[in-house]
Amino acid sequence: MRVTVLGGGGLLGQHLVPLLRETGHEVTTASRSGEPKADIETGEGLADAVDDADLVVHLASNARKPDKVDVAGTRKLLDVLDSQHLFYMSIVGVDRHPFAYYQAKYHAEQMVENSGLTYTILRATQFHDFVAYFLEAACKPPLALIPKRFVFQPVDTGDVAAELATVIHARRTGLQPDFGGPTIHDAEYLARSLMEAKGRERPILNLPVPGKAARAFKAGFHTNPDQAMGHVTWEKYLSQRYPPGW
Repeated sequence: MRVTVLGGGGLLGQHLVPLLRETGHEVTTASRSGEPKADIETGEGLADAVDDADLVVHLASNARKPDKVDVAGTRKLLDVLDSQHLFYMSIVGVDRHPFAYYQAKYHAEQMVENSGLTYTILRATQFHDFVAYFLEAACKPPLALIPKRFVFQPVDTGDVAAELATVIHARRTGLQPDFGGPTIHDAEYLARSLMEAKGRERPILNLPVPGKAARAFKAGFHTNPDQAMGHVTWEKYLSQRYPPGW
């Protein structure tokens, strides 16, 4: 198929694009700075980027601007699609988690489902890289401020890309089974193991966080232990990212 990947230069897209090309698909990556240029936030270049595609893979997302990118941007994309099949990448638990970013992803899912297009939606748990980014920001000196009892189910982007490629190759449609990382960990363990891998020490303060979103992060609404399909563990990810002597 002729495939256009929006956000193909991102963490997931960098793994997915080579896999699709290896299986014979003609793949074009479109982004704000790429060629062809396509900005999902403004709509600039979107129509041209997807015009000749049989399949459009929508990986573009921005947790800092979910209303503009994930919601309004998805609407702009739907407005320029005609008969293409749309593959939308989402997050486990967005249909019941009150976190604003997750709610934006769920709104985008609903727009895709009601668009009249043929579509596929895959939800995954939190990428290793995103969890590490969040924790690195929380572990700056002098204290590691970790949200108390928050849990995550980190998953490898390479594992998710492989599942995406399999679903695309099989031409499966509709909402797919969740794809989760191999293990659920609390934020304190994730932070301690990250600092150990980096050879750093920080006192950890488990910070109580109030509110509905915090309760959902503690309850694990964004996890699915029954769908622990990923292979790369958090510990293996750390050993690859911070090998001895890095």
